[in-house]
Amino acid sequence: MFDDFTFIDALGVLGSLVIAGAYLAVSRSWVDATRPVFNLLNLGGAILILLSLYYRPNAGAILIEVLWVAIALYSLVRFALGR
Repeated sequence: MFDDFTFIDALGVLGSLVIAGAYLAVSRSWVDATRPVFNLLNLGGAILILLSLYYRPNAGAILIEVLWVAIALYSLVRFALGR
């Protein structure tokens, strides 16, 4: 499994940890889900995963990450516009 682990794979793992960390932070009330930091973390994590998926494509994973990006961007724009 780790024989062909690359820097690109590490970016995907980091992205997964960022998204899971954001979810944990909201679940533990360390971060408010309505504030930009939560959506910025999700956006950053999804972008890192998408970078890794560019080199090792998987249609289902690409779809969910594109959805994460879209949801995060939508939420950030709504926040910026004052809802």
